[in-house]
Amino acid sequence: MPEVPAFAGARNGYRPAGDTVIGNDVWIGSEAIVMPGVTIGDGAVIGTRALVTRDVEPYAIVGGNPARVIRKRFDDDLIALLLAMKWWDWSDDQLQEAMPILTSGDVARLHRHWQDVIKAA
Repeated sequence: MPEVPAFAGARNGYRPAGDTVIGNDVWIGSEAIVMPGVTIGDGAVIGTRALVTRDVEPYAIVGGNPARVIRKRFDDDLIALLLAMKWWDWSDDQLQEAMPILTSGDVARLHRHWQDVIKAA
């Protein structure tokens, strides 16, 4: 459709904000809004109806308007282990073998399994 003559030569008001990046193992609650250009780290939890206007660290739980960190899911040492393992990249067979450990909540044990079985392979 041709431009409206009154707007010919007007500067475009659209300003791209960059890509929105959602990490692995992220849970986003219903009706949450993630603004353009925001990066949500691996393992993060976005609360229902949160308005996410800033980047979210890995394994952080955020909520509110604007979203703020409520707490971290794990301490910094365990987060580092989870990020090193990248369990979301494991094969289906590796996941099935590790499922009892994955569902136990024992991150240190899961990391040992990763070092001894998966990384060593």
